[in-house]
Amino acid sequence: MKNVIVTGASGFIGSNLVRNLVSRNINVCAIDFQFSEELQHMKNVQCILCKDKTMNDIKMQLESTYFDCFFHLAWGGTSGPNRANYELQLNNVKMTCDYIMMASELGCKRFIYASSINEMETYEYLQSDGIRPSGGYIYGTGKMAAHLMGETVAYMNKVEFIPVIITNIYGVGEKSARLVNSTIRKLLKNEYCSFTEGKQMYDFIYITDAINSVIEVADKGKPFNRYYIGSGYPKPLRDFLTELRDVVNPNAKLGIGDIPFNGIDISYDQFKLKKVYEDTGYENKIPFAEGIRLTVEYINSEEE
Repeated sequence: MKNVIVTGASGFIGSNLVRNLVSRNINVCAIDFQFSEELQHMKNVQCILCKDKTMNDIKMQLESTYFDCFFHLAWGGTSGPNRANYELQLNNVKMTCDYIMMASELGCKRFIYASSINEMETYEYLQSDGIRPSGGYIYGTGKMAAHLMGETVAYMNKVEFIPVIITNIYGVGEKSARLVNSTIRKLLKNEYCSFTEGKQMYDFIYITDAINSVIEVADKGKPFNRYYIGSGYPKPLRDFLTELRDVVNPNAKLGIGDIPFNGIDISYDQFKLKKVYEDTGYENKIPFAEGIRLTVEYINSEEE
């Protein structure tokens, strides 16, 4: 790869992806609503602000006329109340299809779609009875719709569509209130943390392994095949929480079982957990405990 496009380039995943691509001497066109000083001044990166701009406006600003791959990470409303905002989530679906059409018009033959494990949870919910849907299922439905519609639009326009099903990414640089990041920060402050019984199956992957996996899939993955981006070793959430606690604050008491669990426990048997390794040769480098240690060091240095 020599020239690529990355949407959602300022997010936790997107910014790490851009840095990794640049380190490989790949030119990046970054598209987002805002950019850090670092990205704006990074060598071999063109930043395009997309707010209030049409797809044609964005296309007209592209400095390059040829792209090898299109990484689509942009998605509004990934957390908080906006996960239940159906207008926003439907707009995300349309945006995905519009970017696929842009890729086709640019002659970019490969499109990486960043999906989420929430898509699979939503699919399994649809097969269940007697469960009350939470607002998060609107987000999951959007991801599922963008996946299938996008894949169809791509196929019809001769674009190689590759969905990456991303599980729970954590690591250095994260600012969100997601589970690992928020729990580490609370435990470092000796705050009490409440959880469900944690019997549901979970998986986590450190940020550098996730980014390397996605890039290897973009380079060597098979079109119209989905790739699971995770450690490949799912286990009950309570086991991960205990391991996290033992690294961060061994004397802390975890409130496992404080919160009732009303969701869906997805089956990881539906995934080819080692498909990234089988098709690309890339193997994860950072085990969970080591990733937690690195993240703790980052948070401590940040607060100092």
